[in-house]
Amino acid sequence: MESKRSYGRMLLVSTMVLFLEALLAAVLGVLYTLTRVPPRVDGGNTEALAAFLGVSQLVMVVAFVLSLVVVLPAVALGDLLGRLIGGRDAWPWAVAAVAALLALPVAAGLAAGADLSTMVVPWAVATAVLSVAALLGRPRREGLFGLVVARGTAVVAGIGLLGSFALWTDIVPRYRPPLLTAASVTGTWSDGSGGLVTLEADGSAHASAVKYFRPGDTSTWGRACSGPGTWTLTPGRRNTWGQRVDIRIAGCPLPEWRVAGRQERPELYHYVGDPDDVDLYELRKNP
Repeated sequence: MESKRSYGRMLLVSTMVLFLEALLAAVLGVLYTLTRVPPRVDGGNTEALAAFLGVSQLVMVVAFVLSLVVVLPAVALGDLLGRLIGGRDAWPWAVAAVAALLALPVAAGLAAGADLSTMVVPWAVATAVLSVAALLGRPRREGLFGLVVARGTAVVAGIGLLGSFALWTDIVPRYRPPLLTAASVTGTWSDGSGGLVTLEADGSAHASAVKYFRPGDTSTWGRACSGPGTWTLTPGRRNTWGQRVDIRIAGCPLPEWRVAGRQERPELYHYVGDPDDVDLYELRKNP
């Protein structure tokens, strides 16, 4: 026998559902990013998931507020419309109520001059996300919160483990830096803003306005460096993440360059300042 609907219990369930949806999005985002060229961090982008966990309390607060101002009113409105029109509070009314409530800020945006095409996708995504919370919070049963926590956590963990296994076994190809050889390093590399370095097959190099940086500098502020020099390629001991290209130009304190990009268009980069800031100076090989 169904118990009386508790909006307090629904608030807890909705908050947890939205939090688990955000966690699932973070896990899927990390798994997807590991198949793409990452923002130059050795081994991948698990920092993104760590960052999510670091702001998990804020995510929970946002989930609570959305549940309070959208999900609960939508369920109550759906119940009312269902009884008035169909004689019962069927679940489609809750989804329709969520869509209607979220249409209010869209209408306000359109009235302020926003483009409809830029509003439709966020509205549709928000409607889908909040509708899941509304539908899972509607059932009138005891123990619903514990059930949602247990099964939701299992789903997120299962998808994370399955995705990790697929990447680890290369069922889904994981991004790896291209394998460089002496022949593929030879050529002209550009920083895109006038800096060039030409690496010759005999190990010699010539730089023209290549930047070098001192402590406190950023990638937008460096000192130009030109002149002859040498270069060497150090292969990775275990994989392509460990590859380094060392370019020595007289009077230029250049660090070793790491490898990124794709096989058809490799890139060299090094950190500027604190590596945690992910501020990079990059060279791309000219075709």
